[in-house]
Amino acid sequence: MHSQLTTTLFLFALGLLTGFIGTNTGGSAFLTVPVMIWLGITPQSAIASARVASVGTMVAGVREFHRQGKVDYKLAAPAALLGLVGSVCGATVLLKIDAITLHRVIGTLTLLMVILSFAKKPKPFQEPVSKWRAAFGYSLFAIIGMVGGFFGGQAKLATYVFILIFNKTVSESVGTRKISGLVISLGSLGVYGFSQIINWQFGLSLVIGTLIGSSVGARYALKKGDEWMERLLNVVVVLLALRLLLLPA
Repeated sequence: MHSQLTTTLFLFALGLLTGFIGTNTGGSAFLTVPVMIWLGITPQSAIASARVASVGTMVAGVREFHRQGKVDYKLAAPAALLGLVGSVCGATVLLKIDAITLHRVIGTLTLLMVILSFAKKPKPFQEPVSKWRAAFGYSLFAIIGMVGGFFGGQAKLATYVFILIFNKTVSESVGTRKISGLVISLGSLGVYGFSQIINWQFGLSLVIGTLIGSSVGARYALKKGDEWMERLLNVVVVLLALRLLLLPA
């Protein structure tokens, strides 16, 4: 058993690590949540408390990409609205699943997202975006929002949609997805808060650690590159996912 103070300090250190790595590679939730479960925190509370940290870092990310002019607000608004609907549904489903099943689902989703990270970054198509194509792209955000509301880690999915369907560059996609990601996180956080499954002490310790770690990580990546970070994250995340899948029922 871990004391409340020990767990809080450990999560601050975890926030430093995930912020350092995740600011460049994304997908820090796939590391944070399994570690929190390993510490003895219930799966629902782990996801909800980690969401507090994701909201804090997304606010900082939106500000930076807005400053660089990489956010397409016209595109982000409908995507965020549909994502919000999906996130509320996903968060509601989360509350109704038992712990053992949730372990399996988290482990499976984590492995799928790691596999996706090995795919080459797509390039935007050159032809204009038709109304039907745009409508299809926006509809996908209801599903993306559901994934985000249920667990998180929807960033790569949103990036691919903005690139492949809406012809955005990688940097524009990352900046624009911050808006939908923030709204998705806020929507699910509202459901979690109403259901009183958030441990605010744990969540705030993650926020502080993550903000410090992401600031240092961004500067380091500019000098050294971030390929080794993504490899390290993938190895650790796969091990944690396998642990969740192999836990006895």
